[in-house]
Amino acid sequence: MPTVVVCDDDPVLRGAISALCHESGLDVVAETDRGGDAAMMVRRFAVDALVIDISLIDGSGERALGLLKDEGLLPAVVIFTAYGADSAGLMSLGANEVVQKPDFDALGAALGRLGASLEDARRDPGERRLASRPIKAAPPMWRSPSGVSPTNDLAQSYLTVEPGDAVLTVRVLGLEALETNVGPVLAQDCRLAIARTLRTELRVQDLLHEAPGGQGIVALLRGGDARAADAVWSRLTAAVRCDQLLGELHGAGSRVDALGGADAVARSVGALHGIKVGRPSFVSV
Repeated sequence: MPTVVVCDDDPVLRGAISALCHESGLDVVAETDRGGDAAMMVRRFAVDALVIDISLIDGSGERALGLLKDEGLLPAVVIFTAYGADSAGLMSLGANEVVQKPDFDALGAALGRLGASLEDARRDPGERRLASRPIKAAPPMWRSPSGVSPTNDLAQSYLTVEPGDAVLTVRVLGLEALETNVGPVLAQDCRLAIARTLRTELRVQDLLHEAPGGQGIVALLRGGDARAADAVWSRLTAAVRCDQLLGELHGAGSRVDALGGADAVARSVGALHGIKVGRPSFVSV
């Protein structure tokens, strides 16, 4: 079971956070109310994850994250704080997700994604890529050098998905200033870098398209399980941070039901319609 340290200076909240961690498949090996102690415990126990507040008894949790990042010891991080207005700035510290207090539903969802991703990473890569059902051959479609097929070909791909498959839609925001400075071509290249990274995190049977209306990119995760979209999202955000790619990622996951793939894509794309910089990074619909 993946391990985690919980750091919050409110003992009641700390207990509630630890309970959510257990429900999400995370083993809480230590709790503390101090950022310095949290950094020490991460070093001592070599944990997989850290849940931390920013405002703590001994100062800012940002210092603890900075120390661990400088030492190359930063695990997966969920920041749970009442001071999360600048989520992009907090994500730059190395956080996987930023959740605004006291939204425990959002925290539970974030921890669920984290637990699924960490458990998925522990599985044999060959096992992770096994499909849960026989997969229909992908339809013949044009693909860009980044591995993305056009929106118009989504209709063909819908014929190859079944109830239980998953959809992940990803949008990249926060590149407007860059586009003003360097132009639209180079800004679009930054978006395509995200698409290429996503393609590498998908299995060979998964399909990647431009989203309807040009609203990002859509991955059809064929033959996965209930954790598929969450696990891919977590791997994608980790890879983007590791490669220091530009842009603020927002994602939405959905499951294909009896209404089919088109409905699942419409739900996930619609969840990100009008999304603003600094809003929650991932939603399930």
